[in-house]
Amino acid sequence: MLNNKLKVSLLSITTIVFFVGCGGNKLDVLSYPKNIRDKVVIPEICMPQYKSAMPTVAVIDFTNNSTFGKAQMTDKSTNTKVHRNAVGAAGFVGLGVAGGYVSNTNRKSQTSKTNRNVDAKLSASITGPLETIIVNSGGAKLFSRSDMDKIDAELKFQDSGLIDPKSAVRFGKTSGVRFIITGSIDNVEQSYTDNSTAAIAVSSVTSQSKDSGVRLIGALLSMGSLVTDGMKISTKMTVKLLDVETGKIVFSKQLENEINIGKIPQPNYDQVVGGIKSAMLESLPALKEELAIYFTVKGYITKLKSKNNETIAQINVGKNYKVQENQLFKVYAFEENEDPLSGDITCDVIESTTKLRASQQISARSTWTTVEEGSADILKLGQLVQKTNEKAGFAIPKF
Repeated sequence: MLNNKLKVSLLSITTIVFFVGCGGNKLDVLSYPKNIRDKVVIPEICMPQYKSAMPTVAVIDFTNNSTFGKAQMTDKSTNTKVHRNAVGAAGFVGLGVAGGYVSNTNRKSQTSKTNRNVDAKLSASITGPLETIIVNSGGAKLFSRSDMDKIDAELKFQDSGLIDPKSAVRFGKTSGVRFIITGSIDNVEQSYTDNSTAAIAVSSVTSQSKDSGVRLIGALLSMGSLVTDGMKISTKMTVKLLDVETGKIVFSKQLENEINIGKIPQPNYDQVVGGIKSAMLESLPALKEELAIYFTVKGYITKLKSKNNETIAQINVGKNYKVQENQLFKVYAFEENEDPLSGDITCDVIESTTKLRASQQISARSTWTTVEEGSADILKLGQLVQKTNEKAGFAIPKF
């Protein structure tokens, strides 16, 4: 047991750490009188990387390579016709019927069939959530669906059933987007499992055992049957990211998932469609971290101020991109690189050791930052910055 004095000491330390750590990065911008005018110079070879700081992205319909999609459904309806004949009593004297009428009813049933075409719209169930992932990343501009539909109709991709990389790149260049996300629904499978009869039989036998371990095994087998039995639907799909400028696939990932829709030996069309869509949607979150590499929020320095050898920087991203106080930003530099043997010119994107920390001065479209790590000497107007997934850490008091 801790004594009261030690408890009070620990509580005091915790309180100090909390208040020091949670203290914001307060900044009085007007107290920095000197404006720095130095601008960054971006080599020509590096301009594509620099300009793609906030790329436009379009999500194009996926190709359905599975055997499940469009189908023809048959609706059955039954129409029953009733014919009634009424005869007077005089006609039935010989049968011993006296007075009133007797009705004779004939029913004829006719069954008709109506065919209708249905579309599972599996691609549409993917593209919407993928667009949401892109929007939430904050590092890209999403090409509007209405504009995409206009170009899609013009290029006649929608009914082709196949959007290959060349066609997708042509779409991108026509629409003006930098990246295209597309892919394919590769496979859909159904399998039904029913081990309940065997599980019940095993449970019945093991429940009579005097050995508690045997009874436990029987109970576990029975419970396992309840969890695993049923109609399982598995899906496989491939998601690709294409760079329109180079025409190359820069990212590709296959997603697989399986769900159990319950003990339905013969599910109907709607139940299968619902299961397929659920399985695909559950697999999409696995893309978030990997797509964040390409669509992390980026911006650049728009203003630099200084006083007493201290420099602050304004960047052109703010609350619209979910920037919060104490948010950290990496600072990048671009250099032209010439191979001494081949003479090939390439671009080096260099992550500097300097990090910027967001102050409380955050508007919808801009943020004032202070230098958290590294040197302020490398900072110039137009310098590229990138939002990180971390904030400035807690300050630990010294005793």
